Amino acid sequence: MDFAQICKALDNCPLVASTFTHADVVKYIEIIALLKPTPALEYLTPSHLPSIPPETLPANVHEFMRACFDVPDETAKWAWEIFREIAWAFSPNPEEQAANRLKHVKLFLVHGIPLNIGVYSLSPPTRVCLDPDCCRVRHTRDQTDLIDRELVEATSHPISVFTLDLGAVPGFSTSTYCRNCHTRYYPNYYVHSKATTRTYYYQTQVPELVESSKHFYTSAKLCELFTNMMVSAWTSGTNCARIYNTSITQATLEPLLPHDWPNLKIDTEDVFNSFFLYALLLDHHERNDILQLRHDAPSHAERLRPALEARNSRMAGTGQEEWNHYCDLCCWIYEEDGVWYALRSAISDGDTMGHYSCNVQDCQNRLRSKRDKFCADPLHHAMQSQCSIVDCTAEAPTGFRTCNDPDHRAMELHHYQRGTAMFQLKERLQRAKGFAPSNAFPNPTMPATSRLSTSQDEITATGVNLLPDNSPQLNGGDDESDGEEVEYTCPSKSGQGNRKLCARFGRRRTHNEQLGVYSCGIVAGRATFFGSEAPNGVVEFWMKLFPTRASLPRVLWHDNNCSIVKMLRKDLDDTRRKFFEGVALPVDVFHFKCKHKEGDVDCGANCNPYGWPELRTSDGKWRFNSSAAEQTNAWFGGFHSVVREMTVERYNFFLDEMIKRRNRSLVDDLRRRGKNPGKIPREALLAEDAELV
Repeated sequence: MDFAQICKALDNCPLVASTFTHADVVKYIEIIALLKPTPALEYLTPSHLPSIPPETLPANVHEFMRACFDVPDETAKWAWEIFREIAWAFSPNPEEQAANRLKHVKLFLVHGIPLNIGVYSLSPPTRVCLDPDCCRVRHTRDQTDLIDRELVEATSHPISVFTLDLGAVPGFSTSTYCRNCHTRYYPNYYVHSKATTRTYYYQTQVPELVESSKHFYTSAKLCELFTNMMVSAWTSGTNCARIYNTSITQATLEPLLPHDWPNLKIDTEDVFNSFFLYALLLDHHERNDILQLRHDAPSHAERLRPALEARNSRMAGTGQEEWNHYCDLCCWIYEEDGVWYALRSAISDGDTMGHYSCNVQDCQNRLRSKRDKFCADPLHHAMQSQCSIVDCTAEAPTGFRTCNDPDHRAMELHHYQRGTAMFQLKERLQRAKGFAPSNAFPNPTMPATSRLSTSQDEITATGVNLLPDNSPQLNGGDDESDGEEVEYTCPSKSGQGNRKLCARFGRRRTHNEQLGVYSCGIVAGRATFFGSEAPNGVVEFWMKLFPTRASLPRVLWHDNNCSIVKMLRKDLDDTRRKFFEGVALPVDVFHFKCKHKEGDVDCGANCNPYGWPELRTSDGKWRFNSSAAEQTNAWFGGFHSVVREMTVERYNFFLDEMIKRRNRSLVDDLRRRGKNPGKIPREALLAEDAELV
């Protein structure tokens, strides 16, 4: 601010000088700066002359300023007369503007809301129509002299604004209209009156406030906070909302909030609406693209679904931004006979979480609803009325899930009895408790510092207690009626003649999420396994994640590589067999030591990591961390309870976004530790004629 100019202005008006102190003048200018981008003041000046302040203030703004300083009407008018040039020229940066809003928020709540002036008053970022065809001729004689068409018919609505600095506060949102092309412009997007698409503005950054649902705005900073809470602490949407409502909302402002305002509490749906839309806007901004969504969608979830699915398709295979990552912990560069080589190391492993899927084995069709057991395929949907006993095709009578076979009906009765038993409820509670490790990132003490003779160091480096395969913590939190086949012994038969039947009374979930992880902990990619973690599925996952020989790491660790080696050796597909020639396929150190039989000669000869000298350093240490996938799964498994009820497109988008965010943080950590992270050019890795280096 120009204080000399302020003093000169006060000298010209003794009435204002006798009322306003220097602090009052600063306060006056700061409040005008907060009001300036709002429709109340902005639309009083021509769009082509934004630097010229209006001659007089609108009635509601005048009353607001008069109430803020408790001055007579005449004094308020003279204050604008002498300060308008100074106040209009004052342009604080975003940080200063946020500080001023926090400083004066109580004035807006007490005096502004009754006058339709919100703590935030939002308007479109443009005063003119963006369609070039809407330009009009300035002079009839010169048809080339065009000017932009002004937007008119401003309409305001009350909104709820959820911020990180102020908590939940009331505001107003204004939309404007182009009478020529019939397009209505909103603060975040514009929509043609006859169109079904809302187009978000192409801006230099994501908007400060994002309209996550109708008349509901969330600040970008708050969206970032929710996202980071999810990445680092596995915080559910419910807990994000609870933490915000109880801890971030300012207690000093709560008595001043209007009691009749539509909604100033955030809930789980609001959290995820904000998360998904903000992530989409950020994704399009990073790719210099424009987000378009269906405007007339029946729900916000349906509006977002096509955009989520499009991003999911881009993320599949090589889509993760760190797919072409390298660093000192996952890539060893060495020279041999005058030629330089890069030995890259990656591990794949599955985590038993999944989304709802069709009850037909390996069917990947999308369910129309989370409540459905079968997809829309006519053959599959017809199974809806079949007996729930596996391999039984008889019809189940109305009101039952099994056919009239006494053994099958007895299983259904036993199923319901188990559901009410106390021991079963206790078991479900234990299994529903998601396993959350203490840290989202790998232990910086990598097994590269471990002696080969000490396998316990590999176990410690994973950061988790590696439980048996049948451990509830590893198998997830599904109960027996939801997502898995349940094996019962028919209670009506004797012990000598019992036969075991399998039933699926609930919905099926996919089998596991397979992660491809570099030895430094960076996740290269992810895929959903629908039926099982069979060796051929792992091989297909590798070939999609690393589609060319050049992109394929020369070391691929997996806990069942011995079966994969046998399968590839007998594979009739010559292309697939040759694809992995020259690639080391060892079993990771922990599983080889603890879970593979010593008498398995084939496994010991082909998958023992000690058999590759390149995997050892000169001082007898492991060169790569073969437990990186276990470490990552310890973090990844924490999302089991967060995603268990999500639809498939939200499930995939959420997990991909979590991986992307964690990768970014991990790259920063690697850089701080001096591990030289970088990216290999994608075009070099994806070249079809390139070979392993």
